[in-house]
Amino acid sequence: MARILSVFCVILSCALLTACMTVRDPLTYETMSGLWVDQEGRLYALDADGVLGLPGQTDDGVSWSFDGQALELRTLSAPGENETSKILTLRQKNLFSIEFSDGDGDLVVWKKSRKKVKRLEGTLFYRERMMLPPEVYVRVGLSSSCGGREYHSLRLANGHDQLSFRLHYLAGAFEGSGLLSASVFYGKEPLFATQSPVRVELEGKPSVLLHHAVLCSEPSSLVGTYWRLSELDGTPAEHFAQQPEAHLILKDKGQAVGSDGCNNFFMTWTEEEGKLTFTPGGATLRLCPNGEEQALRMHRMFPAVDSWQIKDATLELYSKGSVAAAFEAVDM
Repeated sequence: MARILSVFCVILSCALLTACMTVRDPLTYETMSGLWVDQEGRLYALDADGVLGLPGQTDDGVSWSFDGQALELRTLSAPGENETSKILTLRQKNLFSIEFSDGDGDLVVWKKSRKKVKRLEGTLFYRERMMLPPEVYVRVGLSSSCGGREYHSLRLANGHDQLSFRLHYLAGAFEGSGLLSASVFYGKEPLFATQSPVRVELEGKPSVLLHHAVLCSEPSSLVGTYWRLSELDGTPAEHFAQQPEAHLILKDKGQAVGSDGCNNFFMTWTEEEGKLTFTPGGATLRLCPNGEEQALRMHRMFPAVDSWQIKDATLELYSKGSVAAAFEAVDM
């Protein structure tokens, strides 16, 4: 018994000595990396490459730095706004926590969090022949299909046709996949965006197609406007990567062209006193990996249309008094 007690005392002494040495060890950039939680329960993901994630918070993390005494956190609240810098000055390092002073001199306590935060990284791309400004804002949101909390990311990026993103989220909030929405802003002006949330696998690095996000500022005309499909049979339209977006253009002399999201089509149309009629024509025969069911519904919809209405920048096609499809006007 005495021998067991002696061994226990030795182990306890070593543990206490290690703990004391740990407290005395100076904080470094490397030891600050990781996931932390403050006394208010807010999470801070400090990635080793200097990227800051704020999973579950209102603002979006941009970057962080630490010089041994001061921790700087840089955040963004909205596209086009200036970055906000918050300085936390080190007070002391405890065994299980770190104490800082904020800009008002108030105590801020950080502890290592046991929660598991994952990172989703991928790229956004677009097909339009448009040169982006040197710097744009990329905003990405991730949510579950059951309407849980959305995790988001907003950061400044170098403008080109492939824009990278990184988003931090709690691992337990999703089961393998999630719904991703994304937008690209120049200042506060939206340039490109997903038209509806895109389901992505969280273990991969998704590449997500964006579409022109600038709606017509002038009153839209039925004829000559690029109408992008936004709703079909009461459900949001889907747009798929590596495939054209579903749209409709009504031309003079009763000609109409467009795309069902895979194949291009042409047909004829007539309009008189609010009555609108489409007569099917032809279409290309391309095979696409996605969207076949939506394309079939779109082709079945046109012959059933009997009237139309434009509300602001939205064209609604009606069949027997109900909205069969809705299209939004896009500047070309």
